[in-house]
Amino acid sequence: MRKNILLLLLSINLFISCKDESNKKNNDQETESVDKTSKNFTITLNATVLKDDSFQVFYKSKDESVYDDKNSQFTEFKGSNLPQDIVFELPEGVIPDNIRLDFGTNKDQADIKINSFKISFYGNTFEAKGSDFFNYMNVDLNTAKVDKIKGIINPETVNGVYDPQAVSEGPLYEQIQKIIK
Repeated sequence: MRKNILLLLLSINLFISCKDESNKKNNDQETESVDKTSKNFTITLNATVLKDDSFQVFYKSKDESVYDDKNSQFTEFKGSNLPQDIVFELPEGVIPDNIRLDFGTNKDQADIKINSFKISFYGNTFEAKGSDFFNYMNVDLNTAKVDKIKGIINPETVNGVYDPQAVSEGPLYEQIQKIIK
């Protein structure tokens, strides 16, 4: 009789544990879906960047003539020989017409391999893969060399200044307009 009671208690405990784990998985999945439909405009650059660095994104409307530090943000990351997402989540309510990406502050940075570039807003996304990045972003050739076929940006120091950057082109503005509607 004691064995039966013990088996019954173990069975109940196992059932409750499994149910709790199932609820935890469901809650985790709900959290993931909420993250994918963020209210904030998000820019994700997937790149292979070998050395530790900090990239910066500037954003502005068509009415603004210059990119201003007050409308920018940095994302720091560790270098890796593996591709990684470098994510910029803009403040709530900010929808840029134009953006500028600054490819780091590390003057010893090696070639940067662009794997993809994605913008998203409320679950709507646009993504440019590999060399298509250069159809939407114009790299300043005074600050870096570019191999568009391989999707490589080679940052350079020019006259003692290190500021590799790319600015958005008209086609990116069109894609932004599509995802915000």
